[in-house]
Amino acid sequence: MKLSVEFLGFYGAADVTARDTVEWPPHPDRLYQALVDAALPEDRPVLAWIEQQTPPDIDCGEAVPLQWGKGKTYVPTNYPNDTLPDLRKKQERQFPMALPDGPVKYVWNADPPEEVFSSISRTVARVTHLGRSDSLAMLAVEPGFIPCRWMVQDNGSVSMRVAHQGRLQQLDSAFARGQRSPIATQVRYANRSKTGYESGPWEGLIVMRLTKPISIEHVALATDALRRAVLSKLGDAAPLLAHGHTAAMHLGWLGLPNLSDYGDGTILGLAMAVPKDCDSTERANCVAAMLSVNHIMLAGIRFNLTRPTAAMSLHERTWSRPSRRWVTATPVVLDRFPKGKITASEIVAHGCERAGYPRPIKVELAQTSAIAMPPAREFKLRKPGGLYAHAVLEFERPVQGPMLIGKERYFGLGLFLPQDART
Repeated sequence: MKLSVEFLGFYGAADVTARDTVEWPPHPDRLYQALVDAALPEDRPVLAWIEQQTPPDIDCGEAVPLQWGKGKTYVPTNYPNDTLPDLRKKQERQFPMALPDGPVKYVWNADPPEEVFSSISRTVARVTHLGRSDSLAMLAVEPGFIPCRWMVQDNGSVSMRVAHQGRLQQLDSAFARGQRSPIATQVRYANRSKTGYESGPWEGLIVMRLTKPISIEHVALATDALRRAVLSKLGDAAPLLAHGHTAAMHLGWLGLPNLSDYGDGTILGLAMAVPKDCDSTERANCVAAMLSVNHIMLAGIRFNLTRPTAAMSLHERTWSRPSRRWVTATPVVLDRFPKGKITASEIVAHGCERAGYPRPIKVELAQTSAIAMPPAREFKLRKPGGLYAHAVLEFERPVQGPMLIGKERYFGLGLFLPQDART
């Protein structure tokens, strides 16, 4: 069973052994307590299934610590809670924060029975945050197993708290007595380097949902509108990372199409792709600006933006999971026109390398998409005159997304989807 946590911005939770630092990755017991808190009465007993399993492996990237929240603050104590806040003694507190570079995945080596899985799914959908209440998150669960970065190992370098047998009863007892939850059992985790697939140039996606869909053919115009909205939030201090007037990699702007069985050729959400190895402060400012945008203007019409739902199209993992075969959701705009012995397929293959990916072993071009998307000729470019087509790419080894290829890759064209993403 795989449970994925996508943070919708910043993550805040103090390490219990060092209150001035962020706990990363979030310990499995922190996740378990969030599930217990969110579960309906009829679903809570089923969570005991998690206690009976070996602790989950964890897959995640890094989290960039922020200076915000490191100052000392004095707040009323929560325990005892029999007086008004103004009458309680105050204690020193710090609220460390970090910016995750992608989702955190908890992977158990077994799938629960169908009724248990259904109960866990309902509970996962009710979780709104992990860590402090301002650490907004979107959770999703699915069956299956993937290799992870962190795995349980006796001689591991990091101790993490995990849900142990009887943990649910322990939490209930502490709550009934008005006490803090006792610290859970700790196990050792070892950091296992990721192998088996090539990493891409992008660190992650920041996703927002459109309350009113936009036709996928206008994705380049919609993403340009999103870029302008974010730049307006950043003002004159907008970094090169945001406005892109540089030869280096900068933010990419994506339109995420409806991938459901009822896909109607519309964009359900907009996203900001963040490149790897960018300045952490600039990244944090750009993410904050993105999350503060509540609408874009397109052809004089206002399109509101809000928090993502659990739709497959709006999950970062849909676009980021490693795959050997990738298909276009939006057509690739060639970096140049074919000439002489340089074919369109050769230009696309070179474009993969230019965009930071390995060279594909096979490139197939067509006007029609391998998935339910409009033909390439129906898409509108920001600047007319380019040559563009749908494509299928095959690599020698799996490549991690998101995958953006071609001349207009920073504006939502040339967005690929793992071919097996919908299976």
